[in-house]
Amino acid sequence: MAGIAYKVLLTVSGIAAGKAAKKATTASWKTATGGTPPVDKHDPDYSAMQVAVFAIVSSAIAGGFRAYAQRKASDFYTKTSGHVPPPVVKAQQKKAAQLKADKKVAKA
Repeated sequence: MAGIAYKVLLTVSGIAAGKAAKKATTASWKTATGGTPPVDKHDPDYSAMQVAVFAIVSSAIAGGFRAYAQRKASDFYTKTSGHVPPPVVKAQQKKAAQLKADKKVAKA
């Protein structure tokens, strides 16, 4: 049950981050250029350079918003449930197993 709740929380936070990133990207583009952002890579109103710059900047903004939202969702999950999210538990177990295997190899 905890895994499902965490997945729902991540999904909701991802959707919210996507919407916020789109607004931030559009506002940034309007501020920087004074016009609307490119809608499609085939839009004849924008040069290839403008489309490329927009794609890079919007991807960076979206990635940052998504990472921040997921981090905050994980913090919220940890506070409300009293334990870390299931993916973190799996990662910790995997890391512990790898360290144990590395120690065995080092002894041999």
